[in-house]
Amino acid sequence: MSKIISIGTALPKYHTKQSEILEFMHLAYDNKVASRKLNVLFNNCGIHTRYSAIPDFDKARHEHIFFNGTPSKANVEDRLTVFKERAIPLAIDAINNSFKNINTSINDFGITHLITVSCTGMYAPGIDAVLIERLNLPKDIFHTSVNFLGCNAAFHALKIADMISKTDGQAKILIVCVELCTLHFQTKDNHDNLLSNTIFGDGAAAVIITSEKHSNENKQNSLSINGFYSLLLDKGKDLMGWNITPVNFEMILDARIPDVLGDEVNSILINATKKFNITPEVITNWAIHPGGKKIIDVIKNKLDLSDEDVKASYKILDEYGNMSSPTILFVLNELMQEKNKQGQTIFSIGFGPGLSIETALFSYA
Repeated sequence: MSKIISIGTALPKYHTKQSEILEFMHLAYDNKVASRKLNVLFNNCGIHTRYSAIPDFDKARHEHIFFNGTPSKANVEDRLTVFKERAIPLAIDAINNSFKNINTSINDFGITHLITVSCTGMYAPGIDAVLIERLNLPKDIFHTSVNFLGCNAAFHALKIADMISKTDGQAKILIVCVELCTLHFQTKDNHDNLLSNTIFGDGAAAVIITSEKHSNENKQNSLSINGFYSLLLDKGKDLMGWNITPVNFEMILDARIPDVLGDEVNSILINATKKFNITPEVITNWAIHPGGKKIIDVIKNKLDLSDEDVKASYKILDEYGNMSSPTILFVLNELMQEKNKQGQTIFSIGFGPGLSIETALFSYA
């Protein structure tokens, strides 16, 4: 069995209240109809603050990279140039924080496998190659990337790490997810884009995974990875996705997503728990990807959960918004800090393009 022994998170330095971002949106759109839609979305989003790698979204700062209150002329190349400059330092912050949690350094620990994750910026040689150089990792280290899989990409990285750990008991695996969603802002007036502009923020998270033997020998608090269950919903294939345009990475985010997920989530839970060889009743903790307030609300109601059951998801959404792939790791990190829960379980669920559903079962160890 593989174990998560640490999760480190990091945020870019520019944080802005939703009320300030809404003012920026009104100026940028300069359209009364769009402003009315934005008012409704912002007032019901369940988000208080978001973070960005660029200062543009708070007009009080009087500085900007792309967006100065008028429609941007930035193209996808400009945006990816900024991604290359700003994603790596944020990823390194998350990595450093993950090692602080276990009171060691990356050099002393000896990482054997590196998995990087992003859907908001891609280039080659990519993030993995740059991190190997910047962190002075072995040149022959196993490294791979999970790209363009959206909000549930961290699950894919965890699955890869879990398989590695089960086949190599000496493996010490580092996952790092970094997303700069806000670089892709544009003033297109449709629901998908308006909703994206309401909820997405920037952030990074790093996860250290080892074998059960290594974790036990070092007496480290951890989360055991007990299994994964995946499902691709045919009827949701057009509801969520990405398009690369000459302007940006454009998000497809249909308003029907929460209702479709609500229709399916009970059967997903039943099928997942069958695979995990448990019953839903034994689940004691919940890590729902906070893709939006309505998504959390619908799943909470359909599964008859309490506000307490989903408080970690609401908290992360409120403080950071949806950061795409790192977000579920922020939720897991929140739950990982809770004490006196040894043996209790965490059922985690995330959603990505397709609609692809990813679930995982963890337990406190």
